[in-house]
Amino acid sequence: MSLVLRAAAGYLILLFAVRLIGRRTASQMAPFDLVLLFLFGGITITAVIGDDRSLTGAVSAVFTIGLMHILVSWAKSRYPLVGRIVDGKPVVVYEHGQWHRHRMHRLRLNEQDIMAAARQRGLERLEQVRYATAERDGKISIIAEGGD
Repeated sequence: MSLVLRAAAGYLILLFAVRLIGRRTASQMAPFDLVLLFLFGGITITAVIGDDRSLTGAVSAVFTIGLMHILVSWAKSRYPLVGRIVDGKPVVVYEHGQWHRHRMHRLRLNEQDIMAAARQRGLERLEQVRYATAERDGKISIIAEGGD
């Protein structure tokens, strides 16, 4: 039973840690998804070199982590607050010619990051950008001036 509790606690702690690290670290994956990958890898190593080398212990931990992932996923779909806590929310970093530098600093973004996203949309100048938003998955969305 203590292995199951440690696995559940590990899930929650790692989820919190990944959220603190920020969006840019894993821009293609949501923190929610990274937790599962990290923990499954850790459980595998623990089963091989840890004190509890039993197959039963490893299977119990994997099922506990999988159940935690399902429960958090269900809670995210049912309660928007849980989704905001687990995945964060989109953050506008540029709008109508104004940089939100405090937000950019918190997200570890700079102007070059925004311009790179704008160029991917075919925009060459900052004046062509109406909004730039750091999305929940770490990507930067660009809304062009004149576009709706």
